[in-house]
Amino acid sequence: MKILLDATPLLKDWSGVGYVTFCYARELKKISDISFFYSWFFSKELKERPLKHYEKAISFVKKYVPRPYYLTYGIKTTLFNLALAKEKPDVFIQPNYISFNSLFSIPTITFIHDLSHIRYKEFHPPERVKFFEKRLLKSIQQSRKIVVISNFTKKELIETGLCKPEKIEVIYNGVDSKFSPISKSSFYSTGEKFGIEYKNYFLFVGTFEPRKNLETLLKAYLNYLSTTSKPTPLILVGGEGWQEHYFKNLLQKALSTGKVKKLGYVNENDLVNLYGGAKAFIFPSFYEGFGLPPLEAMACGTPVIASNSSSIPEIVGDAGILISPKSEEELREALIRIDNNSFLREELSKKGLSRAKQFSWEKSALQLYHLAVNVAKS
Repeated sequence: MKILLDATPLLKDWSGVGYVTFCYARELKKISDISFFYSWFFSKELKERPLKHYEKAISFVKKYVPRPYYLTYGIKTTLFNLALAKEKPDVFIQPNYISFNSLFSIPTITFIHDLSHIRYKEFHPPERVKFFEKRLLKSIQQSRKIVVISNFTKKELIETGLCKPEKIEVIYNGVDSKFSPISKSSFYSTGEKFGIEYKNYFLFVGTFEPRKNLETLLKAYLNYLSTTSKPTPLILVGGEGWQEHYFKNLLQKALSTGKVKKLGYVNENDLVNLYGGAKAFIFPSFYEGFGLPPLEAMACGTPVIASNSSSIPEIVGDAGILISPKSEEELREALIRIDNNSFLREELSKKGLSRAKQFSWEKSALQLYHLAVNVAKS
């Protein structure tokens, strides 16, 4: 059976969808005959790094070209159909919401990671919201199966009337085996590089955008600083997102305390070490279809403080401290609890490690492969 997967998300700096696409592509390549569609060409090669200058070109198009989502979608759809006759796949997997209009009858599996463009329109560029409003339902109707990454998202799809229950398949994201506890000696090079101490910092990982709720995190942390004699530093990891300027002044205020560091993007080895070397991981996001960073932190044995909203409780379970994403006080109190209670940190570490073992990309890819086989046969 030949599988074709849209790997376009791998051409630019990886977001959550890009990383998930890579993990599925990597695992499916081990167990199936798979080809990849890269926006304008097909290949058997799995690209493990973003294409040089692609990100800048896309940013230019979005900034200066009218209706950029429609333009890029139209071009990709045309090229997709031109080359499809040659590839002749048995099933097509679209990991990024919007499937292509096809001139050929090819069974399609489409991933829908969340419905934030419906639930939180203010967290997205208006052009993206309009594009999704026009194309998402059509994409669902054209697809044989819809894969969601949590029962939370399945419930939302049904409640909004976008999809019938029998068409939806829940396949959880996995966690890579590279995310595991690390020793102080293994952390040394990363600690020296960024000027931080092993097990003596709080960590946030995510895109700097309103949905990730950095505003509440920074306000809670500033309040924490004012009430703590020996505060634990806060490390922020991630790239700039849409409307980062929304909390720019607050971020500058936090950075000026000398207790907050913004590292931006970090390499893979440093990211693993930063997870494993943290006293606790903080994830106050308003809305997630899954919430991969808390799972990665748990796999490293790091205590987690996370939102009690959307899919996050489904993934974290009882292995973390859950707080309201709207409450600065709850988050501040959680930071103090972690600071003052070594027994709590140890308990959460053990629970997190146990919880994380329930998720793997090998398991998820195998589920997707079996689904693809069934879809191709039906």
